[in-house]
Amino acid sequence: MRKYSSNLAFVDLLFNLLVGFTSLFVIAFLMINPVSKDGEVTPPVKAFIEIEWDPNSSTDIDLMAQGPGGRLVYYANRENGYITLSRDDLGSTNDTYELNGEEITVRRNYEVINFTDLPPGEYTISVFYFSGKGDPHDINFSIRTVSPHRIIHEGVIQGLTPRSERTIISFVVDHTGVIADVNSDIQIPIAKEGRSGP
Repeated sequence: MRKYSSNLAFVDLLFNLLVGFTSLFVIAFLMINPVSKDGEVTPPVKAFIEIEWDPNSSTDIDLMAQGPGGRLVYYANRENGYITLSRDDLGSTNDTYELNGEEITVRRNYEVINFTDLPPGEYTISVFYFSGKGDPHDINFSIRTVSPHRIIHEGVIQGLTPRSERTIISFVVDHTGVIADVNSDIQIPIAKEGRSGP
């Protein structure tokens, strides 16, 4: 009697292993994240303005911004769609906070306004000496775009006196989003124009 030998079970096993490994490879390939582009970020803020003054002073200096359409952003109106007052510093009054039962003091007087968009039109940025002991103050300021990072203007407003307003800068954004006509010489009062009293 003749005996027939068959390798069908072995071939079946190899085929099933090949199908299993191929399936795992396809699943692993589908789970690979797309390669990120190095250094490419879409920031939530297009530009920002910062002011800083004597860290030991109790003086309250207000940063104000007015964009196209004339709506003023300042301590009592902190947001205008694309313009936001992110920090309203009251001098040394709000420099202390409590953490785990311990009082911590941060000696920094600082305000910042963010722009999440820069629609075409004219912008005016001012500072206002709201309250304090009456001493004149020097205010450091900088205006920057984020992407690309660029310092539009920076400097010092010297000798700001109580209840006075000083224009830091005015500029125009054209229809392509470019900041042009930067001017720091002309005073454009916006405090009384945008609200009923300073």
